[in-house]
Amino acid sequence: MKAKCLWCFKESPEVTFDKKAHTIPKSLGGQNFNNNVCDNCNEYFGNRNERNRKYSIEEALKEAFNISRRRLLNSGKTKRKIGDFKSKFFDIKQRNGKYRLSIKPSFRFSSGFQKELCRAFKRGLYKMFLEELNRQKNIGYEPKFDVIRQFARYDKGDLPVLYFNRVIGIMMMFDREAETPILFFDRMKYLYSNDKFTEIEFLGHVFGFPISKFNIEDYKNYVSKSIENKKGFFTDAVFIQKMTDVDITLKIMND
Repeated sequence: MKAKCLWCFKESPEVTFDKKAHTIPKSLGGQNFNNNVCDNCNEYFGNRNERNRKYSIEEALKEAFNISRRRLLNSGKTKRKIGDFKSKFFDIKQRNGKYRLSIKPSFRFSSGFQKELCRAFKRGLYKMFLEELNRQKNIGYEPKFDVIRQFARYDKGDLPVLYFNRVIGIMMMFDREAETPILFFDRMKYLYSNDKFTEIEFLGHVFGFPISKFNIEDYKNYVSKSIENKKGFFTDAVFIQKMTDVDITLKIMND
């Protein structure tokens, strides 16, 4: 049976499937692969030189989630050796089980920088979602997911992403989850999805976004039901437009 790429729909031997396509970046501890991602598309997501980008889509994911991962790792024991923290934007110094975060000059708060980094990050979320959906549930080729393919793989259009801020103190994790991160679709009852929107949980963060074409009424209905479903667990939802809209440091764990 010929392999068919989840992103470009090309089949072997027109394209090759020789390299391991991590669904979650290896730099974040990802260990799962999707065999339905061709080498060309796999390289695209990790290529910072595409259209003169300053960083790749996978780098944007790593930069956004690595601080959260490190913080969660520090709160438990690990069985697998974890590499040193490396970041273009942040420095972390640890002492007595605590850490201090400092921001490098390369991380800027200007609207242009924040917008560009945020777009790459959102595309990365969709990339992880579709590849994990395909790996876990063997779906993803359906036409309804074409909006994700156009945005994540071909950088066309724009898709919204909601970030849900947790109630102070709530953080539920499986053993070694930060060591080998897993993307969850339905772990907790507060995750709400319907035929046009879905929600994922990753390293303590919850995001919601459309998975197919939708209108304003679809969007309002989804947000209303999702917020109602999260009472007692989350305070509010933010339509992310810049990286600082996401609690990448998990400051909630300070309280």
